[in-house]
Amino acid sequence: MRKGTTTRIVGPLERFDQRNQMHTQAAMGGVGEKVKERWTKESIDPFRRIFYPEKRAKNVPMRSWRDVADGPLNPEKVPVDDPARMAARIKEVGKFLGADLVAICELNPAFVYSHAGLRIDFAKGTAGEEIKLPHRYAISLAVEMNYQRMRYSPGWIDNAEVGLGYLNAAKPAVAVAAYIRELGYPARAHFFINEWVLHVPVAVDAGLGELSRNGIIITAPFGPRVRLSTVTTDLPLAIDHPVDIGAVSTCEICAKCADNCPAQAIPRGGKEVVRGVEKWKVDAERCMRFWVANPQKWNDCARCIAVCPWSRPNIWYHNISTRAVARSQAATKFLLWVDDLIRGKHPKPVVEWLDYREGGQPVTDKPVG
Repeated sequence: MRKGTTTRIVGPLERFDQRNQMHTQAAMGGVGEKVKERWTKESIDPFRRIFYPEKRAKNVPMRSWRDVADGPLNPEKVPVDDPARMAARIKEVGKFLGADLVAICELNPAFVYSHAGLRIDFAKGTAGEEIKLPHRYAISLAVEMNYQRMRYSPGWIDNAEVGLGYLNAAKPAVAVAAYIRELGYPARAHFFINEWVLHVPVAVDAGLGELSRNGIIITAPFGPRVRLSTVTTDLPLAIDHPVDIGAVSTCEICAKCADNCPAQAIPRGGKEVVRGVEKWKVDAERCMRFWVANPQKWNDCARCIAVCPWSRPNIWYHNISTRAVARSQAATKFLLWVDDLIRGKHPKPVVEWLDYREGGQPVTDKPVG
């Protein structure tokens, strides 16, 4: 693993208005009425209804956690003479509370949303309010998603696994933020349905991994099979740094996610500049249209995560191969060759674990639009 970012900043960074997030756009009619109707309709999947707020908010644990994402400070502040020691302590606390990976960076103001715009903000009448987050540091937390369950994508079981990932990532964020406030310092938890920050660029800045072709982070032990949360704070902490684990160099010669994307939303070509950052630009609208294409079989899609060569289980021979990738292009080509040999260039989803198709009848799997 080498230090140094593999995501280049090539122009002024621009803050992103949360109202332009694709989930919000789909819910508010920005992608058409048919997409809105399907995206906001109550899911037939009970797992989805307990992971995402729909009609019965009290059945969604994460909804109630919004109330404890921030809170009062212990008036007796613990002095911090050694930020490095405190950072090590917070990382261990994060892992104790449920995170698999924890890293720290200075919070880049460009990675804070400019205005509130989640669906819940529209429901509460707070959409469009300016977001002000003065905290200096960001603690990035990641939890692993199960390899076998992600292989079902697109289908009910991987949808459930993603929802569970959000839940598992929210829990340590809420608890770590509370722990820091008990030390006497301000801290806010950011998690799905309660985020003021863009988790992926924060995680890249903190050194959890690299920004990949499919627009999400690739970590060394789990590849893109993670869900992220963030805690922002003013607790004095030593920071980590961006890393080069060989993931971007893999993406440059691998387009397996693009080749297997049902929506064809992932680019096969090179990077372009988006709000000052050089990266691969995923077509979020095409992605969303596929997510709502067949509500009798799935609610979203994680096929790009399932097929990624870095997504293999965290076992010794996979770890050896991914560590070698950071040092050698030949190792990268070998990793891709082995992955194609074992799983094929177009891995097929495994047999469905849950099936909610009405009457068991097949339905058309075409994107809306």
